Amino acid sequence: MAINRQSYKKLFSNTFIFALGSFGSKLLVLILVPLYTSALSPQEYGTVDLVAQTANILLPIFTLSVADAALRFGLDAKTAEERKGVYSTCLTAAVCGLTVMAAIFPVISRFGYLNGFAPLLYVYVWTSALRQLNSTYVRSLEKVRLFAFDGILTTFLMIVFNILFLLKFKWGMTGYLLAIILSDLSSSVFLFISAGLWRHVSLRSVSLGRLKEMLRYCAPLVPTTLLWLVTSISDRFIITYFHGEAMNGINTVAYKIPTIITTVFTMFSQAWNMSAIQENGSEGREDFYTSVFSFNQSFMYCLAAGVLLINRPLTYIWVNPNYHEAMLYSPILTVATVFTCFNVFLGSVYIAEKKTRRSFATSLAAGIINIVLNFLLIPRFGIYGAAGATLAAYFAVFFFRLFDTSKIIRFRFSGLKVAVNTAILIAMTVLNQFSGLWIYIPLACLFLLAFALNISDLVKIAAMLLPQKIKQRLPFMNKFSKKE
Repeated sequence: MAINRQSYKKLFSNTFIFALGSFGSKLLVLILVPLYTSALSPQEYGTVDLVAQTANILLPIFTLSVADAALRFGLDAKTAEERKGVYSTCLTAAVCGLTVMAAIFPVISRFGYLNGFAPLLYVYVWTSALRQLNSTYVRSLEKVRLFAFDGILTTFLMIVFNILFLLKFKWGMTGYLLAIILSDLSSSVFLFISAGLWRHVSLRSVSLGRLKEMLRYCAPLVPTTLLWLVTSISDRFIITYFHGEAMNGINTVAYKIPTIITTVFTMFSQAWNMSAIQENGSEGREDFYTSVFSFNQSFMYCLAAGVLLINRPLTYIWVNPNYHEAMLYSPILTVATVFTCFNVFLGSVYIAEKKTRRSFATSLAAGIINIVLNFLLIPRFGIYGAAGATLAAYFAVFFFRLFDTSKIIRFRFSGLKVAVNTAILIAMTVLNQFSGLWIYIPLACLFLLAFALNISDLVKIAAMLLPQKIKQRLPFMNKFSKKE
């Protein structure tokens, strides 16, 4: 069945635009890691990370994940009045939920690591929720350039606030949290005004029927989001319990290098979710999913192999010497992150088909596997145990989702491709456990092998997107084009 070239062009055009915004909102933030590791001790970094992760847990519970509904139902809306109803209903649900959240703060403020930070945590959740809703709704309006500019603006403010609060005023953990709060608040206000979202606010447009429909869609996403959070952050609380805040600070930094992969994937994922919804039910979508999933796999494998190649020198340059131990654990988390990205990609099938209950089932499996393994491994193996548990959980859920989603949309995949590339990444992970210049010879060879195995899928997509005039000057591109 013929593949619609415009679908690919729109997907990668949006990806490029989102990349500009993500470069602002994510990649540049990575530059702040040396600042954080020099301004905060491992114990302080571990503590403030727990505060931020607590906010991430509270966010889906008290907003009911309405930001997800804003994208899904916003893209489906056909008229201005329908879009107004979507935003007004989401905003009303979020505000009501966040107001109710105040009732639990006298209880959670008793947690030791939240001592003195409960008021900041409450504001943190509010500003994060508003930014998430506004930025997601702007995407549903297909104002992707505005979304990208907001990412750049938010990063600029984040950098300014961090330099001001951590370096000049030396406010430590309080300054870290204030920088995030103020940048999120600024983003929310900017989008509300520049996108004209104030025109989309109307209590008369809030529909009980629409709210019920949205909640049926969102309800499974709340525990789904929580379970993914449990899978990704439960190790931080368990490490703190058994080994203390300082070791959790090392663990937090170990996650920073894999963040390079999630940052790049997010640029693509934001555009892909829109394409998956818009292509839902279209002719040839199975071919579209097959090609894009194959491309996504190839790109992630190459990127991960590159990250594993530079893991040790990057850690030496990037973070304070107190955190250099993190280089031993980040390779395992890098492999886990690859499968996290695959799981997010496959989750778009559930979003497009509104089968969010199946997303919950797979997330539940990940949460159970992760928690059980964390309690079994962390007391004895520390951060190695936590990283291994995370990899096992994401790896298991990947195969479950792969076979489950292929029943909904019959796209094709290669088990051999997964096996060979995963073996290469694991071999590079093992090599990173050794020191010495000798390891870079086999690491470089494995990187080149991963690149050689996956380059054809990358070139195939490029051949489809390049203008004909350019392809005429590159004969090998025409060979890939004809295969399509």
